[in-house]
Parts: sequence; C-alpha cells; structure tokens
Amino acid sequence: MQRKNDLLMPMKHSGMAMMMAIAVLVVLATIMAFTIQISAKTGKRVVDVYVENQANLFAKNAAEYAVYKISKDKNCSLSPFDVTLQTYYDVHVDVAYILSDTTTGCPTSDIALTPVGGADAYGYVRIDVTVVVDDDTVVSEPIRIVRRYVEDITPYVY
Repeated sequence: MQRKNDLLMPMKHSGMAMMMAIAVLVVLATIMAFTIQISAKTGKRVVDVYVENQANLFAKNAAEYAVYKISKDKNCSLSPFDVTLQTYYDVHVDVAYILSDTTTGCPTSDIALTPVGGADAYGYVRIDVTVVVDDDTVVSEPIRIVRRYVEDITPYVY
C-alpha cells in the first residue's frame, strides 16, 4: 500500500500570511506617522522656547544698556527708545526717574518725592522693557515679554 504524499501535490493556501503582512505594514505605518507628528510638534516647541529665552535675555540686556546710557549721560535725559533686533525682536524701553534732589542737572523725577539734599541724596530709575516677537515664520504663537527693573543710579547722578 502506498502512502499519500502531499509533497508533490499543490498546497492550498488560505492567504493568512498575506493578511498578517498587510496588518504589520499598517501598524508600522501608523507608528511612523505618529512619530513624525510628535517630532514636528516637538520641533515647534523647541523653537518657541528658544525664542522666548532669547527675548528674556534681550530684555535684561536692554535694561543694562539703559543703565549704561544713564551712567554716560549724567543729565538723566534718556528718553524711551525702541530697538529691532534680528528683524523680529521688537524691544521697547521706557525710563522713569526717581530722584531725591534735582540740583544735579537732572529734571524733576517722574515720581513725587520729598526733596533730600546733600549726602542723603539718592537716585533710582524704573526701567520697563517690552520685547515682542510677532513673526509667524519664527514662532507659532506671538511672544510678549514684559519686565520691570529698578536700578540704583545714585553714583551716576550725584
């Protein structure tokens, strides 16, 4: 008696291997799409954080620059000024003087004080710095940084 041998007979395939291969490809494509989407969002976030940190540094530097200009001027005549940095950082600096004695050549202070003369005289400056980045090609949302600094300018004006 002969045994039945399936080796030479054509095999019947049900197509399960093809369905599994397609399912694996669909899962891999979905994972790759999510990865690309997350990478794009992370890239935008990194740029926004970088630009915001730069804006904070520009605000601090603008305040230091204003104090430097006051130290060179000695007449307290620095008025508000605007600067545009790298074509998309708009910096506005507003200056208000707080002086105890106006005999130094400085104008009257912006804040009403009781005059104090001699060695007790003091001078301060309030510096309001606003940095705005409103360029759609750089950031996804507008960034606005507002900082207020109060600096002692007594050695510069008395």
